Amino acid sequence: MNRYLRLACFLSLMLTVHSLFAQHVNENTCYISDNTINFVIDRKWTKEKLKDFQNSFSIDSTLISVALNSKDTVIYADNVPWSVVSISPYKIILSKPLSVTVSHYNPADLLLIDDNASMLNAPQPGLQNRKNQRKGRSIFSLFNYFPSNFGINKKETVQIFEFKNDSALFILKDFREAKRVILSGSFNNWSTMKLPMQATSEGWVIKVPLQPGKHQYKYIVDGWWTTDPINPQAEPDGQGGFNSVIYAYNYSFRLSGFPKAKKVFVTGSFNNWNPKELSMIKAGDTWNLSLYLRPGTHAYKFIVDRQWINDPENAVMRNDGRGNVNSYLGIGDTMVFRLPGYENARAVYLAGSFNAWNHGELIMDKTTTGWELPMALAPGTYEYKYIVDGKWMTDPDNAITSGQGEYTNSVLTFLPNHTFILNGFAEAKNVFVTGSFNEWRTDGYVMQRQNGQWVCPVYLNSGKHTYKFIVDGQWMVDPANETWESNNQGTGNSVLWID
Repeated sequence: MNRYLRLACFLSLMLTVHSLFAQHVNENTCYISDNTINFVIDRKWTKEKLKDFQNSFSIDSTLISVALNSKDTVIYADNVPWSVVSISPYKIILSKPLSVTVSHYNPADLLLIDDNASMLNAPQPGLQNRKNQRKGRSIFSLFNYFPSNFGINKKETVQIFEFKNDSALFILKDFREAKRVILSGSFNNWSTMKLPMQATSEGWVIKVPLQPGKHQYKYIVDGWWTTDPINPQAEPDGQGGFNSVIYAYNYSFRLSGFPKAKKVFVTGSFNNWNPKELSMIKAGDTWNLSLYLRPGTHAYKFIVDRQWINDPENAVMRNDGRGNVNSYLGIGDTMVFRLPGYENARAVYLAGSFNAWNHGELIMDKTTTGWELPMALAPGTYEYKYIVDGKWMTDPDNAITSGQGEYTNSVLTFLPNHTFILNGFAEAKNVFVTGSFNEWRTDGYVMQRQNGQWVCPVYLNSGKHTYKFIVDGQWMVDPANETWESNNQGTGNSVLWID
């Protein structure tokens, strides 16, 4: 079994398991947020329960033992950084980064058809073929895509890729005998016709509009698909081959005032505080590093000849709740969290899936009407709570929740890209939507009654999602969606594709 198949099996297990054990007031035993897998472990568990947990999630017993006997730290196991964070005297969160795309498919079912329905010689990388979906047949299933927290190109890419002012210049060296070359990638839905390249003395070139972020691509040279021969960065395409990967940058770190330093690194929450991963480049009296940072709020520090320092040019600093003060930056759009009232509270904190439920990091500012905190977020669906003088509570102004009883969390969808709608059922008391996007939790996301419909706005990653509605405890497929597929229970699941 190759490593990608093992990873697919491991992730599939985690995403289908519901809450197995007791949970803190704000998290499940296993949840995924911001490209990180998080496990909540209780030091008071019996040996039997701990062994059951270990077997259920295939986590090495030695790693668990070290984590349970450690304070806040980072543990490296098989070159993977595991973060240990104490959230109470008895509970820890053990986390590791997750940044992969896994696909499963039947190669015999995949056939490339170009924009004019003419055949080409090979399967189209990344294509999500929807033929026969209405018959319940899943031809190509794209496993959940977890966006990269950051990305940086290899030095070789300066010869073949340039990004300025939201435009990218792609250069394919050689292939001078080719008659036609087309650029195809995730940024144009893997079209085989839309981006023909021009032949020049440097090779084949094209300039295209591009958003900052991670992009996969290939070239079609006289009908043959090929990765970029100069770009060493590639990822499996789900069909036994690879796609080239490029990052369009959106941020530059800069540090002045250390002209005699020998080595300078930048590290932060975006790379799990790996101290030697991101080396900065000296230019005159400054140290610089450009890269792609995922939208959101990031903590960071510079490491100057092994000395950790905050950014002297950034006034935004915050205690991380574990005794450290870090510099912070925000990328993308800002959400302002507001809690009205509680004028006599001594301190109010915000915690949620966007910061791994760190209850001592996001202290809110007191205003004339209550408490508020602006925070940069990536588009997505998040769960959160307020902590007022140590007491956890849901957002009184947000009726959308997930969970039950004391484990109920407020749910925020920031910049939603899809709204689930269920017509009818006017007499229903409780309606949820649940699916592969939230681990099929039975408490799901609460839907609200608006204008004669039950609605729930969400943000879903690109690819395929399966889902159902739960109406007063009764599971049902979406009556307005003809696309479905069979499941192990023989009841079927509705299928939704997000481009």
